[in-house]
Amino acid sequence: MIKYSIEQEIATIELFPEDKFNILNIPTIIKLRETFKEISISQAKVIRVKGHGGSFAVGADIRQMIKYSGFTAKKFSILGNSLFKLMDSIPQVIIGEIDGFCMGGGVDFAASCDFRLATKKSKFAHPGAKLGIITGFGGTQRLPRLMKPAHLQKLFLFGDMVDAEFMKEANFILETFESVDEMNNFADNFAKKIARKNKLFLGEYKGFVGK
Repeated sequence: MIKYSIEQEIATIELFPEDKFNILNIPTIIKLRETFKEISISQAKVIRVKGHGGSFAVGADIRQMIKYSGFTAKKFSILGNSLFKLMDSIPQVIIGEIDGFCMGGGVDFAASCDFRLATKKSKFAHPGAKLGIITGFGGTQRLPRLMKPAHLQKLFLFGDMVDAEFMKEANFILETFESVDEMNNFADNFAKKIARKNKLFLGEYKGFVGK
């Protein structure tokens, strides 16, 4: 389930798991895309993205994906990439606030945010290497632009789980925090500072920086 609200030029998107984790399946990606489109034409200048229930996002449902034909798998990849390209193109600055698991396509989702924060208990992985596959959501293109090479190789080649401090050392995470409350307080102030800027400037900034 996805909820969003806008208050004082700051939008908040919240993901709530229907089962155990926030899975980026087809309905969720479509809903996220619709939500970002709605916010993009609002007065909001900043979008905060939060995942509840112990995960930010854990990527695609592997049990469902193994049933896909090659054609269906390609369509699913195109759908995911359309969401992330939208996140690149909208004028709002996007802050990903990670508390818990961020895995596979969830890492690609976080990479599409402009800034990423995380609690120290958060865990990250791109486990496709252990399954003999690579991400179809563009992570192999995005992550090299964000992460230090040695850290990137460990994440992709081994597929092992790493912690938030590792991802901060890799330049993927801006700041880590002991608790969700501490992260929320930082994000509140961070978002308010960004929201003081002109919306046109923010859009130009995103276009200049790129991902």
